[in-house]
Amino acid sequence: MIQGIIIGHVDIGNALIDALHSISGMVEFIEYISNKGLSTNELAEIIKSKSQKNSSDGVMLFVDMYGGSCWRAAKMARVPNSHIVTGINLPMLLSFIQKRNTIPIDELPAIMEIDGKRAITSE
Repeated sequence: MIQGIIIGHVDIGNALIDALHSISGMVEFIEYISNKGLSTNELAEIIKSKSQKNSSDGVMLFVDMYGGSCWRAAKMARVPNSHIVTGINLPMLLSFIQKRNTIPIDELPAIMEIDGKRAITSE
């Protein structure tokens, strides 16, 4: 199963995971790493360590914001068979957990991007 790691500022990932669990029940192989109190290098080391733990099917690194310290740490920590997806939202996460067992890891980011963008509207 493709592992998911949310990397973000302060506690944004905990809120996303709580919401995900309330909608879908307990979800395996998805966790959150906060940047709170960590340098970019320290964060990168933690990401790398957790990415190598269950990475046989691949790792999706979800980052809250493109270009920030969490994104830089994810770039530094990338392991083989991993992808970085930025601008995470709840529909993107739901897409990930519903499709990660049927869609190859190299195709999944583009599908999650479509699903995440489709949920962003202005009325």
